[in-house]
Amino acid sequence: MMAWMAGFARVPLEPGEERRVTFQLHADRTAFTGRAGTRMVEPGEIGVAVGGASDQLPLRGSVTLAGPERAVGPGRVLDTPAVID
Repeated sequence: MMAWMAGFARVPLEPGEERRVTFQLHADRTAFTGRAGTRMVEPGEIGVAVGGASDQLPLRGSVTLAGPERAVGPGRVLDTPAVID
């Protein structure tokens, strides 16, 4: 399994306090270098994990990326905005 950090948000919490954090992850952030050396985005299932550190990921799930396979150029979207409610 390949893993990378797509985004993060620092959320200060008091004991027992809860907050909702929403990330807007653009499909370009799932691009990888294909066999031809081109950055590609492919449809399929993508695993998602959330936690305080790479070895502490108690929340796990998946999302399905839909649409055609496509090449991604140098203008690809690289930011991952976060909203804390």
